[in-house]
Amino acid sequence: MQYGVSYGDAKAIAMDVFKENFAKLSQNAHRLAIERADEFTVNYLAELHEREPQAVGNIEDPGVQSDILEAQAGFAKSGDQDLGEVLVDILVDRTARTDRTTATLALSAAVTTAQKLTGSQFAALSALFVFKQLRLVGATHHEQVYRRIAQCLTPLRDDMVRLSDSDVQYLAALGCITISMGSNPIHQILQTTYPGLFFEGIDISTAPQELSGTAETGPESVISKLKDTPAVARSLRDPTRFQIAAVNSEELDRLIEEAGLQEYESALQRALTARPVNGDTIIAELRTYSPPLGEIIDAYNAKSLSNCTNTAIGTAIAHANVRKATEGDFSAALEVWLS
Repeated sequence: MQYGVSYGDAKAIAMDVFKENFAKLSQNAHRLAIERADEFTVNYLAELHEREPQAVGNIEDPGVQSDILEAQAGFAKSGDQDLGEVLVDILVDRTARTDRTTATLALSAAVTTAQKLTGSQFAALSALFVFKQLRLVGATHHEQVYRRIAQCLTPLRDDMVRLSDSDVQYLAALGCITISMGSNPIHQILQTTYPGLFFEGIDISTAPQELSGTAETGPESVISKLKDTPAVARSLRDPTRFQIAAVNSEELDRLIEEAGLQEYESALQRALTARPVNGDTIIAELRTYSPPLGEIIDAYNAKSLSNCTNTAIGTAIAHANVRKATEGDFSAALEVWLS
């Protein structure tokens, strides 16, 4: 026995709505549109059953039906396979939601907006997402971060190097990004997100005997004093040096609590970010790790993407495109960024 909407019912509903709305096309155009819409619907329902099987019944929701039609129409008009994959991904996330939230509204807008973008524009949104919004949980070495960035972005290299200034302005006009005067360079984002992985290491041989609060000697003094506690470890980059034994501030908070080092909390938090690896060194390491990634960084900087930020719509599109670029290897839920 089966209750609710079956696969066959879902496909019939989706295709009936499409046929009613595209009936006015010429015979040949109508036939091609139906073929493309059918292909898209099959792919969409297969992905929906794999990722959000409990949401199949939502296809009867008027808002969801409207977005299905919009996505079908977008693929039917172009037949572009890359666009089709992105629209399928966005639509699956949209179908899983019937409440009126920022995520739902952003996904609905993304279905329409994605149809207006080129490969280079998709790549730009994805680069912003990976460099500025993606955070690798559980990383214990900077090369793990480099590997994840390369996995997500190197498939987009060809599109990224074709990015133009007008592409960036167009993305802003569509509401996919905002452009600000302030810049947030790639190396600075990595230093801020993973301070413990981009810490140059401290030589404690000349550290003060007493705790110091100065910027010049404070980190050396606290690391020297606590080097035999869980809060300090050998440097990841130079085993003759030392560093704070945490990747970020949240992890350090937990370590301080577990080790009972609350009286040194402020000094430890200051030390965590006090001696970052030089920014030029970080970019050079990224280039060495993946030469195509170096080309992506060049395009990113040349078009001043460090001054740009994805909006909710841009985030929804970028999330789907990164999933496509990694062939599903990137699987973090959109809720991490949009709720």
